[in-house]
Amino acid sequence: MRSRLAAAIAFITLASVGGSFFALHQRTGSDLQSRIDSNLREQFVEFQQESLGSANSPAELERAARSFISSQRYHPESRIFLIDVRGGREVTNERTVVEREVQRESVENEAAGGEGGERATSLLDAPDGYTNVSTQEAGRLRLYSNPIEAGGTRIGTFRVADPREPITRAQSVLRNTFLFVGAVALLLALMVATWLATLITRPLRRISNVASAVDAGDLSHRIGDVSATDEVHALAESFDHMLDRLEEAFRRQREFVSDASHELRTPLTVLRGQTELLRRVGHDPEERSRVTDTLLRELDQTNRLVDDMLALAQAESGELVRPQPVDLDDYMQDLERDLPLLGDRKYSVEGTRSGTLQADPERLNQVFRNLVGNSIRHTKPGDRITVSAAGRDGRIQFCVADTGPGIPPARLGRIFDRFYRTDEARGRDQGGSGLGLPIARAIVEAHGGRIWAESPPGGGASIRFELPGFRARRRGSRQ
Repeated sequence: MRSRLAAAIAFITLASVGGSFFALHQRTGSDLQSRIDSNLREQFVEFQQESLGSANSPAELERAARSFISSQRYHPESRIFLIDVRGGREVTNERTVVEREVQRESVENEAAGGEGGERATSLLDAPDGYTNVSTQEAGRLRLYSNPIEAGGTRIGTFRVADPREPITRAQSVLRNTFLFVGAVALLLALMVATWLATLITRPLRRISNVASAVDAGDLSHRIGDVSATDEVHALAESFDHMLDRLEEAFRRQREFVSDASHELRTPLTVLRGQTELLRRVGHDPEERSRVTDTLLRELDQTNRLVDDMLALAQAESGELVRPQPVDLDDYMQDLERDLPLLGDRKYSVEGTRSGTLQADPERLNQVFRNLVGNSIRHTKPGDRITVSAAGRDGRIQFCVADTGPGIPPARLGRIFDRFYRTDEARGRDQGGSGLGLPIARAIVEAHGGRIWAESPPGGGASIRFELPGFRARRRGSRQ
């Protein structure tokens, strides 16, 4: 990855410098040539205005040409003027250059087999307009040619040329500068690319090493804080968070399997002992009935334990609840009617009853059965158990309170743990599976709510849970 990233940055840098050089090289040449063309055109305009006058014959043109050339002392020495006069001799400020060009034309004409042969455009026969020509004496030139006419008849041609060396020299300087700048930029780009690639890939290699260790079965490794970009830092945090949850899930799974096997071992041992006893009791009806009752009771308890374990497994897979609109008034009336069936206590149902709640009614019943059942196991006949509801701002809070001995403060935070074992704790329900309160918490959290316990000094306990999805009923309407 580091090599690919460094190569990509180097390629982009090289392409950028190369593209900039090409564009600037072309623009520089074009600007300089436009400037030369403008100067050459101005020379013809000057000749027309100052010297040509009313020359109507080749002789008058030749005199005007000689007068113009003799007056061109303030122009660059490298500039070449050449006025071809029809039927006469060329008038120029560079006689040597013109004579050499005449000699070269003669040689090329002979080599090409006469005037009909093809040869390169020269200073003497360039077409009208702007042309690039090469000469033996002056080198490469930019030439401007313009016809001179009198009375509709061409009596000569005005030619003026400047060397193209300034264009070549400027482009050469530009090329050398760009080669130096490009080399430095490429070197810097490679250095920055290597540093950047190392900076980016170091945390990625660290993540890869941790992933390999996790794949080998060790969930204790963490990436930790990485000095990287926001995206890689967010990836490392997400990866560590995932490992935390994964390690916690495995820990809970191991504890769950260990606790479940321990819980199942006791009823299975009882079932085995009672079954062996049933084989020995012979035909004694009373003893057989007692043993059978014990077997059925243990089977029921084992069945409840398995059902509770399945409910918790559904909660972890996200398939525990199926919310639907629940009419709170009807639901609270049914709850008030069914509470006495759970045990001989004094029950009261208070608070909000009007509105609808988006919840799974069967699972909500299971929460109340588990909470009220837990209160029953820690109270005596005649004690009071109060169920209340309070709705506000789209949420509703339920509370199951009793007048029992209460919960020690040190154990309030653990009563919702699976198979939490302590004789004094309210969460370890005598005769229950040990999963009633954990199941209640799983159902509440599956609804998007929360559950907690309170136990004020002096006795009594309250377990509260809050659910979203509550809508108060408008006055005069029934939903």
